[in-house]
Amino acid sequence: MKVLLINPAFNIAKEKYDTSISVGLLCLGSYLVQEGVETIIIDGARQKKYRKKIIEVLPDVDCVGLSVMTSQIASALELSKIIKDFNQNIKIIWGGFHPTFFSKQVTSHNLVDVAVLHEGEATMLELVKEFRGENKEADLNKIKGIAFVDKNGKFIATNRRGFVKFDDLPLPNWDIMPEEILYNLEIVPTYTSRGCPHRCTFCVNAITQNLWRWRVPEKVLKDLEIISKKPYFKDKPVRFWDENFFVNILRAKQIIKGIIDRNINIKWETTIRANYLNKRMVDDSMMTQMKKSGCYLLSFGAESGSDRILKKLEKGISRQEIIDSSIQCIRHNIIPQYSFMVGLPGEVRKDINQTISLIDVLVRLSPKIQILGPQAFRPYPGSKLYEDCLASGWQEPKSLEEWAKVMQDQLNYLSPRQFPWLKNPSLVESLEAYARFGAMPIKSALGSTIKANKMIKLGFILLCKLRWKFKFFVWPFEYYLAQKYVTKFKE
Repeated sequence: MKVLLINPAFNIAKEKYDTSISVGLLCLGSYLVQEGVETIIIDGARQKKYRKKIIEVLPDVDCVGLSVMTSQIASALELSKIIKDFNQNIKIIWGGFHPTFFSKQVTSHNLVDVAVLHEGEATMLELVKEFRGENKEADLNKIKGIAFVDKNGKFIATNRRGFVKFDDLPLPNWDIMPEEILYNLEIVPTYTSRGCPHRCTFCVNAITQNLWRWRVPEKVLKDLEIISKKPYFKDKPVRFWDENFFVNILRAKQIIKGIIDRNINIKWETTIRANYLNKRMVDDSMMTQMKKSGCYLLSFGAESGSDRILKKLEKGISRQEIIDSSIQCIRHNIIPQYSFMVGLPGEVRKDINQTISLIDVLVRLSPKIQILGPQAFRPYPGSKLYEDCLASGWQEPKSLEEWAKVMQDQLNYLSPRQFPWLKNPSLVESLEAYARFGAMPIKSALGSTIKANKMIKLGFILLCKLRWKFKFFVWPFEYYLAQKYVTKFKE
């Protein structure tokens, strides 16, 4: 049996999506290949003429899996229709966060046969085995971790599957990923762990109860040795795409020491919490070793400059700890990168102003500091904040087509103009652009991957810098003009 795994195109075209790949599909494909399932991966975000590539392999395919985020729904629907029009008997399986959160909506659509909920490796393998053979009817009720509509039109969600032991999964099999993608990659993504022990109220890990599971240092080092020897990864940095790399400090120290001792010549970046940089966990001595091993960037989920909001989010960090973490990174010549968000239920303008002021504080510390966002808050079903959204009168889209429509021209998850709890949605919607292009150096802003003429980008950047300097964010006409301009580009 042959399986096709697809990463659909996103709703907004960029000049490139080469800072990562669909690591989830790579992990899934690597597992299926290990278990003897012939697997093909096609990436609609990173491969040209991907529709033609899909049609070319369909005659030999029995089952198709699509990894679907909300911003990929329109493309996923289009590709699912192409597949079903080619052969109605090909089973179409959607996985990822959107099918997990909205399984009933997804499986009620006639183009989707099954939704995989949560992690997909063991579940997908069982589905492939169950769909094997044309002469028997698949018994989906016995497979854990899926949702589907049975032949009587009844929605079924089977018992939840337990989390896989991450150390038991194979290392990434790079040979199944199209080489054109690997050669174009700017940063090599890999995982050393999954999940997170912390339970921030907005985070998908809290919603899915995604426990922290890890690879032993020896396997991590073997993975890095493989990456360092691949010709298409030559001189490229590695990102440990973990939710939280430093949960187990002893393990992290063993990995860092192993990189140095084995002379694995890589530059690497990863995620960390601001309150981990202290004498008890990641101290100056460890930071020195991290730098020696090739660490050049640490990514922090700062989220807000307001201690009140940080407490509401149950982040377990403070504004001062965010500032202190940046000082420590700069001292060791490691780039600190901070992500922020705004537009939460219960957030007021004072909280937003504190986030803006914290960005200014960080940027003044060093031109090397990187700021991501502030992105608009994303309401996910099952989170503590989701009930606040519903109580305020917000209504989620009721079908996949509605989701595709509301996402059609959005640069982010959903337009804040749809959130009834916001008094100033235009500020929330445009603030990311003003911070990205106004607070940061011009060279950094010009490096944006949004597809646009360079001179038009420069003009927009100068307007953003004026906005940011005077903190004048009303009537963001140039933001909406820019949004219309960039969203006209479709793949």
